[in-house]
Amino acid sequence: MIPVFKPILKKKDINAAYETIKKGEISGTFSKSIDLLEKNFAKFNKTKYAVSVSSGTTALHLAISCLNLPRGSEVVVSSTTNIATGLAITHNNLIPKFIDSKIDTWNIDENIIEKRISKKTKAILVVHFLGNPCKMDVIVRIAKKYKLYLIEDCAEAHGATYQNKMVGSFGIAGCYSFYANKVISSGEGGIITTNDKKFYEKLKLYKNLGFTKPRFKHYIQGYNFRMTGMQASIANSQLSYVNEIINKKVTIQKTYEKYLTNSNIKFLKTEKLAKSVYWMVGILLSDKIRLSSNSLQKRLKKHKIDTRNFFMSMNEQPCFTKFKSKIKTTNSNKLWNKGLYLPSSHNLTTREIKFICKKVLENTI
Repeated sequence: MIPVFKPILKKKDINAAYETIKKGEISGTFSKSIDLLEKNFAKFNKTKYAVSVSSGTTALHLAISCLNLPRGSEVVVSSTTNIATGLAITHNNLIPKFIDSKIDTWNIDENIIEKRISKKTKAILVVHFLGNPCKMDVIVRIAKKYKLYLIEDCAEAHGATYQNKMVGSFGIAGCYSFYANKVISSGEGGIITTNDKKFYEKLKLYKNLGFTKPRFKHYIQGYNFRMTGMQASIANSQLSYVNEIINKKVTIQKTYEKYLTNSNIKFLKTEKLAKSVYWMVGILLSDKIRLSSNSLQKRLKKHKIDTRNFFMSMNEQPCFTKFKSKIKTTNSNKLWNKGLYLPSSHNLTTREIKFICKKVLENTI
């Protein structure tokens, strides 16, 4: 079976974890590797600060929580995204307002955002889907016009840029994941980037149960969202060669585009002056092909090729029924029914990609 993704740990990554364990720095309360990761990631992302957390999901949750928005406030959010993005809003007692995707970039349609803003809207949460940057100049203008907080879900977009600026540096917070299949991986873990010093200090306080002095007297209700020293050491090691990883991902994307030539199969488009890191190689089947992504998945599995559907639109998720909008997310629904991503491991060979493309073409004609 060619897996949709296989994590790869270099010897230096394993050694970094071993050295941390040997020093006994295994918790998330003290470890030089945690401090080093936060410092290095902020430098990499060209932001002033970075705060490590236990996952990409807790990164989103913590960032939204630290905004202290009134209960019932609305957050405009991409409809095509992992459930974690929506949960970060609802678990903070806020209301998600789902915005449809564009059918070419597969990202939030920035032209719809203003139409969904109301007096209750307090923030915009955008997702750089598959590592492809959203149209951030327009989104930033909207956020400033309506005085809204802007948070970026960069779980899949480490190193992606828009107009030569790193994603995760446009708003109050950029939220990254270090899950096993991400650009940088430590199994679990995540990080939040920000340029706001007060917000940074608040993130640090709230992620660590609100410990101050005296230690066990708590003035705020914080969380235990700490990343372990072992995870930080692995993530920091991979960060040292992240450009190598990104270049490999771009090469894999271009190789697929070379051999998977069919007018009824579309790849994502990037915005002008945007650079995607192509976290996963996604394809969208034309309506002319009477085949769903689910059906294609089953066919490819017979050839030992593993794939994944795109995410179901947040507007259609059963757990978000009470937040469902009467305005349909038509494009997001199409991405769910007709989109999937193909094997994208860093060590994927050209021979394997050609085989995958051949089987995709055979099963979509």
